[in-house]
Amino acid sequence: MRPDRRRGGIGVACCVWLLAACGDATAPDAMVVELTGRLERSATVELRATLEGRVLADSEVVWSAEPAGVVSLLPDQRALFLTAGSVTLSARAAGEIASVTIDVAVPPTIVFDLLRDGNRDIFRVALDGQDLVRLTTDPGDDSDPTASGTAVVFVSYRDGNGELYRTSLDGGPPLRLTTTDAAESAPALSHDGTMLAFTNSGTGVPKLWTARSDGGGAARVTGAFGFAGSIEASPSWAPDGDRVVFVSTAEGTADLFVYTASSATFAALVPDSASSAEVEPAWSPDGTRVAFATNRTGDTEIYQLEVATGALTRLTDRVGSDGQPAWLLDGRLVYVAWTDGVPGLRWLDPETPHDVHAIDVGPGEPRHPSGIPPQPVGP
Repeated sequence: MRPDRRRGGIGVACCVWLLAACGDATAPDAMVVELTGRLERSATVELRATLEGRVLADSEVVWSAEPAGVVSLLPDQRALFLTAGSVTLSARAAGEIASVTIDVAVPPTIVFDLLRDGNRDIFRVALDGQDLVRLTTDPGDDSDPTASGTAVVFVSYRDGNGELYRTSLDGGPPLRLTTTDAAESAPALSHDGTMLAFTNSGTGVPKLWTARSDGGGAARVTGAFGFAGSIEASPSWAPDGDRVVFVSTAEGTADLFVYTASSATFAALVPDSASSAEVEPAWSPDGTRVAFATNRTGDTEIYQLEVATGALTRLTDRVGSDGQPAWLLDGRLVYVAWTDGVPGLRWLDPETPHDVHAIDVGPGEPRHPSGIPPQPVGP
């Protein structure tokens, strides 16, 4: 198997050489089997067989799979993975057979909130819409989850105002992290799970705070930034754990700024944004990009920014708003797409942004997806 790792995703080509007798992999009459695509449940991959360097047509090849229940063989030399697990794909042509054995993975898991039957709760689901699990069941609304390792922090209104709670990916009794008269919102766990960024409205408008992941040591970090009435929202940690990108109206419109904890400094992030709003930033797992939503073209779309150069790339382009982007560790983006005012979850690979995939989680209104860095979480 030969992995072709690209920023923003993983394309895979799997090759097996069938040797006639001598076992020489350079034999000119060797038959080669290739798979291109994601080796995960619910993904469709392209199949290709070559013999003596010639790509064989669909009519020349008979494909088979063992066990057959893992994969569905489709026309035009394609295969759909139905389940996770090990599978052997074989091609037969001109009296020759070549086979490759691969491991089909379970897609990444995300957490999100879902309004269903009049109540909003926290759920987790695999990227293909399978393995849906409800994590909270309180009659008060729960929303805005953020995850790292097995920990999930979210906003709950079970106490009347917004407070931060913590649960696990397996569910269980939530632990309350904040106890204030103000409203806490927009929590963001650092990638290593040790720190929280969130907003607190104790001044009358939301301001950026940080704390340990257990809620201890909470403090406002923007006392000398902006002005009393400027709004701060939607923090997201860089992987280094020292920088937080967030939204502020400190310069009039909603713009993106970076707070660096080690130097207690602030810097504007997105250039030439005075006439538009930039919101809902998400820092990529490799630290090089920030995805965000903006109305700079009229409709709300998702862009990504190269932090080092300031280069912008538009990722969504359709009628209807797209927002609330969240990164997966493999470089894919999950986001919310509104169609006729109804939200739905989707994902895309920034390398091929026009190839969009819906995540069907059943009835209701899903919002605020979050990927799950796998690092262990502190107490």
